[in-house]
Amino acid sequence: MAIVGSIYIDILIFATTFLVVAYHYFTWNFDFWKKRNIPYVEPHLFFGNFQEVALQQTTIGHFLADLYNKMKTDYFGVWVFGTPHLIVRSPEVIKNILVKDFNYFSDRTITSDTDADPIASKTLFFSKNPFWKTLRSKLSPIFTSGKIKTMIPLMNDAAADLKEYLQKRTSQTVDMKEVCAKFTTDVVTSCAFGLQGQCFQHEESPFRDVGRKMFNYNMINAFRATSYFFAPGLVKFLKFTFFDPSIYTFCTKTFLETIKMREKSGIKRNDLIDMIIEMKKLDSIQGTKLDDDVIVGQPMQFFAAGFETTSSTISFTLYEMCLNQELQLKLRREINKALDEYNGFTYEALKHMELLDKCIKETLRKYPVLPFLDRRCVKDYKMPNSDLFIEKGTPIYIPMFGLHYDPVYFPNPDKYDPERFSSENTNSRPQYAYIPFGEGPHNCIGERFGLIGSKLGIAHILSNFYVEANEETPVPIIYDSKSFVLQSTVGLPMKVVPYNRRMSAAA
Repeated sequence: MAIVGSIYIDILIFATTFLVVAYHYFTWNFDFWKKRNIPYVEPHLFFGNFQEVALQQTTIGHFLADLYNKMKTDYFGVWVFGTPHLIVRSPEVIKNILVKDFNYFSDRTITSDTDADPIASKTLFFSKNPFWKTLRSKLSPIFTSGKIKTMIPLMNDAAADLKEYLQKRTSQTVDMKEVCAKFTTDVVTSCAFGLQGQCFQHEESPFRDVGRKMFNYNMINAFRATSYFFAPGLVKFLKFTFFDPSIYTFCTKTFLETIKMREKSGIKRNDLIDMIIEMKKLDSIQGTKLDDDVIVGQPMQFFAAGFETTSSTISFTLYEMCLNQELQLKLRREINKALDEYNGFTYEALKHMELLDKCIKETLRKYPVLPFLDRRCVKDYKMPNSDLFIEKGTPIYIPMFGLHYDPVYFPNPDKYDPERFSSENTNSRPQYAYIPFGEGPHNCIGERFGLIGSKLGIAHILSNFYVEANEETPVPIIYDSKSFVLQSTVGLPMKVVPYNRRMSAAA
């Protein structure tokens, strides 16, 4: 009995010791912000302030927005597990971080591990300075206004397939998010790679299948994405890729074959593939060898970012139109007027659709595709006119959702109101209260491409169809808590009804 009692005592001592050590391990840094006299949200054991995201109970965007609404200071501290993060909510402080003092915040927080993911780590989104800066300068010329203007005919070809697809489904319920993803996939594959996605001709188009896999946020994919943003230690230890491995297999085979064929034929289209062929002539960029991983990574990122962001913008705009028929009618009239004045879907016609421009801006306010911005402090920084001192290595997050729904900047923020973006209203707001594409040197490189593609897609649909809500249309939208981009749990189903512009004008 004495021996048994001794064993129980040993177990109790071991368990107590383990719990004490574990407690100190997970809480040793919980006084970080207090020591620096920075306001903070009280953390909890193990998760810090990150429990709801870690357990996939809410999106990262909504998590940050909730913190934004809870704290009213210009900035404040939180903990992701045991790591201190700084959350910034003041437009003036945001300006310093994104633009004015960019050199102190030139990297994103997202993990860039060449061992875990040798392809994604060398893309523009994941890479760090100085490789990032040089790579961006090499890719920027594809996104000039002049280059995008030459892409309009290719976009119109994809829109013709979109129109034919919807005509076969009039008066039916369609998932507009999926329809728009087919359209934007065809646009990106044609404009950037000179390939035919054929998403409307084939339901199981290889490009559309890969696109679905990229943004299908099951538990495993959500774990991958969250770890790359918030748990770099797990990525380094477990060595898992950001996307499913099958995606890399497809992209490597497809893009390397495309580049090889283009080199052999000597055909030039002045697209992304041509730019990559020119890059291949260099041996390295900032010490990074231009191997197949770098070559494949650039078109893969362009594909992923290009089709998802544009399809979300188009489909969320149409969602708002189906809920507001009066606004839809007003927008359709503007579109038709511009089409008549500029003889069709031209670059000039799109540039003169002022209400459409306001609608897209309002859509990006309510539904920012990536509802947060992230930066990492790369060297110690003292904020001007402030007591704030940010140490090297500190992760920084900007709650875009919080800013875009702040009634101080956007009264009655749940209402969809394009007139928020009249010249008068825009000029009366702090510039950095609205940042759907980011700002400064790290802003979205494909902003022009995305906006033109979104405008053209909406113009084609509304000049040929009405969109109407029905019993399947989600009101309100419930967002997928596993996704780090903004996605509805049920897509965006709505009814599409044919519209004949000439007959309507005659009537």
